[in-house]
Amino acid sequence: MKKFSLLIAGVMLFLTMYSQNEKMDWNSDLDYLVKELSEKHYNFFKIKSKDYFLSGVNTIKQEYKDLNDFQVALKIQQLIAKFGDSHTMLNYSQLLNPDQILPIHLLWTSDGLYVLHTTPENEKILGCQVLSINDVPITTVIDSLSTLFVIDNQAMVKSLIPQTIPSLQILEYFGFTNTEQVQLGLKTGANQNQTYILRPSLMNRDNRVSFRPDSLAFCTKNENQVFTDCYYPAEKIYYILYNRCFSKEVALEYGNKKMAENLPSFKEFEEKIFNTLANESVRKIIFDMRYNGGGSSAQGTAFIEKLAKFSESNPAIKIYVVLGRATFSSAILNAMDFKRLTNAVYVGEETAGKPNHFGEVKNFQLPASKLWVNYSTKYFKVTDEEVNTITPDVRIEMSFSDFIKGIDPVYEWIKRQ
Repeated sequence: MKKFSLLIAGVMLFLTMYSQNEKMDWNSDLDYLVKELSEKHYNFFKIKSKDYFLSGVNTIKQEYKDLNDFQVALKIQQLIAKFGDSHTMLNYSQLLNPDQILPIHLLWTSDGLYVLHTTPENEKILGCQVLSINDVPITTVIDSLSTLFVIDNQAMVKSLIPQTIPSLQILEYFGFTNTEQVQLGLKTGANQNQTYILRPSLMNRDNRVSFRPDSLAFCTKNENQVFTDCYYPAEKIYYILYNRCFSKEVALEYGNKKMAENLPSFKEFEEKIFNTLANESVRKIIFDMRYNGGGSSAQGTAFIEKLAKFSESNPAIKIYVVLGRATFSSAILNAMDFKRLTNAVYVGEETAGKPNHFGEVKNFQLPASKLWVNYSTKYFKVTDEEVNTITPDVRIEMSFSDFIKGIDPVYEWIKRQ
């Protein structure tokens, strides 16, 4: 019986080792990828030819046996990114090893990348600027990681790279590390350079520690709200923060009653806005979309049309639209609505999203790896001018010093006008 148990244990160990070493059938996945993107995407080959795509696919087919599955997935994503649709991508997140994530959240400001969150044992690096990873300048790391994305503009880099750097698997793929740790080159708050060894560990809301600024600006404090507002009587400024093109009404329109229960009503919010405009002394309206990554543009368009009519009757009230690196997708369409319907002044940073862009995203699953691929089914053309971003009339970016002091330089500029 003991020998039989040992035999079973040996067989199970062999099967486990075999399953771990057995590669996914990437050939069938790649063939399926070509077929589906060719047939389902609105116009995947808009900027590069199908022959170019097939050549890239064939190169991956020749190389994948020498790579692990995660590395193959990154190769595929790099190829997809070359075709210029930031909505079309391979979701490789299920291949990310949670045990290979560095416990660090980074904030990109006008003067660099800073450590915003980490775990208690690494608390001393909070507020430090990251200068290098394993002696590789952070600019070099950023350039390499950027090949995983469609980089239409610098805003896209600033939006995506801080989320990507913590993955040891990705850093290893690009040759920046081959161990279970990294050496960070840092600049401290005292303006001194130092190195620090950081190892992967689980970080979540329960165990993370945060850099504590002296105070928080209104936009930063309410970054996670769907939308909110604030009236400043002394300045006669009405501040509308619109972080998502979503609401209870949009969720119900999509048939998602459960989600709708946890969302605020935009109809009620809109009524509050126009009541405030009717009853308070307002000289300036701020409509802030710097954190808005999209949703349903129709909701914003309908509101902006009403606000434009109000503006026609109240021409003395100035409208300022705040844009940023996270302004994307449907929020771009709403930003263009303001340009079309009002004389708004645009303030902030250039947007990650383009005025003319692919969208209306659907997905399909690759048969072997079971990874999902997002693809666009529509092309939004809202301007005859082909540009890669919406550049604000007044470009203002927050510095880390501003963040520490709770200063929003965009708001301060508008207040002075």
